[in-house]
Amino acid sequence: MGPMSLRTQPLSERAFASFIILALAAFLAGGLVFAARQEQTGMAQAPAAQPRLLAVLEGVMAPNTSPAEVAVFRTWIQGGATREGFAPVEAIVTNNCASCHGPGGQFPRVTGYDDLRPLALEEASDGLFATIGTRGLHLAVFPLVFLVVAFGYLRRTGWKGRNVLMGGCAVAVLFDAGQWWLRQGHPGHAWAAWTGMILLALTFLTLAGVILKELWPTSAKG
Repeated sequence: MGPMSLRTQPLSERAFASFIILALAAFLAGGLVFAARQEQTGMAQAPAAQPRLLAVLEGVMAPNTSPAEVAVFRTWIQGGATREGFAPVEAIVTNNCASCHGPGGQFPRVTGYDDLRPLALEEASDGLFATIGTRGLHLAVFPLVFLVVAFGYLRRTGWKGRNVLMGGCAVAVLFDAGQWWLRQGHPGHAWAAWTGMILLALTFLTLAGVILKELWPTSAKG
C-alpha cells in the first residue's frame, strides 16, 4: 500500500479519523431517527402536537399574518390538513405567501397544498435536525456524510472490495434522495422511505466497519 494508506498514518491521525467516523455515525443515526419519526407522523395523517407551520406563523411570521388568518390555518391543520379543506388556506397563501416563497424565492417554497401539508404535519422543534428539515437531510446532509467517509477514508483502505462498496454507497444515497424527491415527503409509498433509510443505515455500518478495521488492524499471528 502507498503512503496514503490509513494503516501507515500516525497513531494520533488514526485516532482522529476514528473519532470522525464515529461522530458521523452518531449524526447519521440521529438524522435517520428524526426522518423516521417524521415519516410516521405523515403516515398517521394527523397534526403534530405543535405543528411547524403554526410555530412559524405565530413566531417569525407573526408580523405578516393576522390572528384571523392564523385561525384559518389552525382549523385546517386540526382537521387533518386535507386537500378538501385547503381552499381557505390557499387563498391566504396566494395573497400573502407565494410572492416571496414561490419558485426561486425564499426557502421554504410555499405555493400550494403539496408544500404546506408536510409543514402542517411536522412537529416544531428547536433541535438541529428540525432546523435542517427532512428535505435537507435526505437531499444534502445524508449524501454529504457518505461523501466525506467514502472519499475521505474508504478509498485509502487496502480492502479489495472498496470500489464495490463505494458503488453501493452511491446507490443507497441516490435511492434515498430520489424517493424523497419524488414523494416530496408526503405519505404514500412508505415502503420506499423505509427502504431508503434501511439501505443508508446498513451501508454506513459496513462502511464504518471496513474503515475502522483498516485503522486498527489485528496483529498477525505466527
